Amino acid sequence: MSSNKEQWGSRWGLILSAIGMAVGTGNIWRFPRISSANGGGSFVFVYIGAFILWAIPLLMAEAVWGKATRRGVVGAFKEFLGEKYTWMGGLVGWISYAIACYYAVVMGYCVRYFVFAITGVIKPGVDTEALWNSFINSSSQMMTFHIVSMIIATVIILRGVNKGLELANKIMIPALFVMLIVLVIRAITLPGAVKGLEFLFTPKLEYILKGKTWLEAFTQAAWSTGAGWALLLTYYVYAKEDEDITLNCTMTCFADTTAALLAALAVIPTIFALSPDPMKAVGSGNNGLAFIHLTKLFSEMPGGMLAAMIFFLALIFAALSSLLSMLELATRVLIDAGWERAKAALAVGVVTTILGLPSSYRAYILENQDWVWGVGLLLSGMFFWYGAIKKGVDKLYEQYIKPSSDIDAPWLWKLIYFFPIWFFLIVGWWMYQAITWYPGEWWKPFPLDKYTYTVGTMLFQWAIAFVVIYLLNDVLNRWVKPVKR
Repeated sequence: MSSNKEQWGSRWGLILSAIGMAVGTGNIWRFPRISSANGGGSFVFVYIGAFILWAIPLLMAEAVWGKATRRGVVGAFKEFLGEKYTWMGGLVGWISYAIACYYAVVMGYCVRYFVFAITGVIKPGVDTEALWNSFINSSSQMMTFHIVSMIIATVIILRGVNKGLELANKIMIPALFVMLIVLVIRAITLPGAVKGLEFLFTPKLEYILKGKTWLEAFTQAAWSTGAGWALLLTYYVYAKEDEDITLNCTMTCFADTTAALLAALAVIPTIFALSPDPMKAVGSGNNGLAFIHLTKLFSEMPGGMLAAMIFFLALIFAALSSLLSMLELATRVLIDAGWERAKAALAVGVVTTILGLPSSYRAYILENQDWVWGVGLLLSGMFFWYGAIKKGVDKLYEQYIKPSSDIDAPWLWKLIYFFPIWFFLIVGWWMYQAITWYPGEWWKPFPLDKYTYTVGTMLFQWAIAFVVIYLLNDVLNRWVKPVKR
């Protein structure tokens, strides 16, 4: 028999942890880049619409699953939908956990560059492109900082919900927002920063009407807020009975958007003020933007050394707060199987460290896994949609959402009906792009270093995960222990 004795110490503990789950590195380096490529202010407008239509309903579904069952993702699907659907929880859990295995490597990047900043490596005259290439091609450095990141995260998970997750997020999330505000103040006071502000906040109708802008916004909303990842589901296992699902999920999304906007205000004006070719910088990819172009600007601008320290520490907090939610998801699955937290957390920490080593050994492996499971997480949302339809959308609202909500907005929850439309549009768009990247070879899965982003590698790995987990459905049912009520 398993039980759930842990609980958030306060409502703010849950809210800040949920915000930490949502606010990740994508808010700080992907949002400014994608918003710049899609019309600046136009993208911001569309993005707000995307998280209302997509992210909030899915986060509400996750909260309902966790609050109703008091189980991790595998047990939640077993109890909520029945034993023949347990595999759905297993697949959703695997996708989120697979992301954790390489996300810890990404956190390692941030830790490494924070060390560069505080030790004076980032200084005037430094060749930031050579510095990045030296690091990314050094397996020993990549593995070392991946392991360091996992040690930090595992120690926090070992300490449990109150002394670990809640305490860490109560420190990191307010500090993260303060650091972003400091970076914004420095950015907008740079000579020429006004050009970046104008670019960021001037809406252009042609971008708002572009389908690509909406597809990018929906993708960013899914990846940024964690909608459909089952991370919020896990956090709601520890929620009090009277937690307001509608308000909390809406606050989480707005806080996530606020963090993204602050990051854009810090990054875009800095680039427009100091870079000779701003659009080249924002078009250089996540790593190129953060670790080459911005690092170069930090090395040249007045007060840049301090700005670099703050920026990379903010990246660490964003990465760590999201990584913790992924590791807690896996830990909760083991706790549901009857494991004690210490044993479960340690096992998850060790296994995740090992499974992340390939991504820290070769960058193309990380890029491949990010492609496969980053798009794959969109699939997770389909299972929550199916569960809501099967159980009854109106019934779930009346039973689990409305009784403890100060916001009576059933329309917001009912937007989950439209999820399949967004899903097929977005996944179809990503597949179409991948086909254009590899004309005539889009179906090939191997070798990974050549076919890193093909449709073939994605479908191949999805199929393996689906077949294995589906065949293990009975094993998963026996694995999850009954709950002590």
